[in-house]
Amino acid sequence: MESSLLQRPRLSPRLIVLGVLMACFAWAVIIPWSLTAPPTALLRTLYVVGLTGFGATLLWVLWSSVSPDLTSGAKWFRAALLVTVSLALWAPAHLWAGPGHQPWAWLAGFAIAACALFGWRMAAAAAGTLAAATLVGGQVIHASLAVGVLITLTTAAAVWVMCQGLVWMLRLLWEAQAGREAQANLVIAQERLRVSRELHDVLGHRLSIIALKAELAENDEIRTLATETLRDARRAVYDQLTTDLPSQLHTAELVLSSAGIRVSIDAPQDVINRASQACSELMATVAREAVTNLLRHSAATQVAISLTTEEPHLRLTIANDGVSRRRESSDGTGLASLAARCATQGASLTIIQNESWFELRLRCSADSAGFR
Repeated sequence: MESSLLQRPRLSPRLIVLGVLMACFAWAVIIPWSLTAPPTALLRTLYVVGLTGFGATLLWVLWSSVSPDLTSGAKWFRAALLVTVSLALWAPAHLWAGPGHQPWAWLAGFAIAACALFGWRMAAAAAGTLAAATLVGGQVIHASLAVGVLITLTTAAAVWVMCQGLVWMLRLLWEAQAGREAQANLVIAQERLRVSRELHDVLGHRLSIIALKAELAENDEIRTLATETLRDARRAVYDQLTTDLPSQLHTAELVLSSAGIRVSIDAPQDVINRASQACSELMATVAREAVTNLLRHSAATQVAISLTTEEPHLRLTIANDGVSRRRESSDGTGLASLAARCATQGASLTIIQNESWFELRLRCSADSAGFR
């Protein structure tokens, strides 16, 4: 029983506050309708349509008042729209008002209260406009001007006080949640830093030994690879690592040559210089992942890497003669996740495979404007 209660979905505080606001402001439509008597069925229908539009606009304003990321300009637009819709009902509310009733004063009061949820400036602007309309309306129907203005301002103040507390508590809740998220992110960042430093210590020790043994064995390729890997690990720990295409191509050549694979790289410097930083980093990532998959899943003896231009794009091609006998898992890793990442950045990753060759093609925009 306890488990089922814990698993029961809960409404968000935003929806709860919005529901209470809607219940309070429902009277903004009910009261004006009950205090008016349109003379014909057609006019009654038109009046219902008008009140429905007023209710929809009021609901939009209430929804906006519980939206945490709404801009000031958007709030002013919604408040102005509500006032405009309210003014559109000024004539029917006064012409069809029952004896001694002032439906417009109630309608204007609720509209002012809704605008007040956005702030005192919008409340003052709405109150000035709608209170003036109330005075004019009182003269038209020969009603008490003081009573009309009193109904408008009293309704606005009462409804605002009743609802402002809910909105204020919701905003406090948002701030508390933002504080908890910031604290959680800080804890995660600290833990990542701790793990990265421990990993750096372990890798640094082992790679230093590998570099030393390679130097004693006079194997410059392994020594260079170990030294560069150690340098990249140190830079990664201190958040200074950037994926550089020339460095990655050089590392790929060292790794593949050390594995006894013949490598040919055709990447002219002028073509590399045309690539934006985003394009260069993406191509470097693809090259690293392709080399890793090649060593793990194929028996290649030769690899050809080329970088060419296809205006306004660049194309990186990595081909090898060791077609993998294993199908890559679909768990979201390797080339599958890499293709998805390329797609999110506006690039395309294509795999071409036949009986003897496996080819990977990356096509990306040379200009950073082509990336999303």
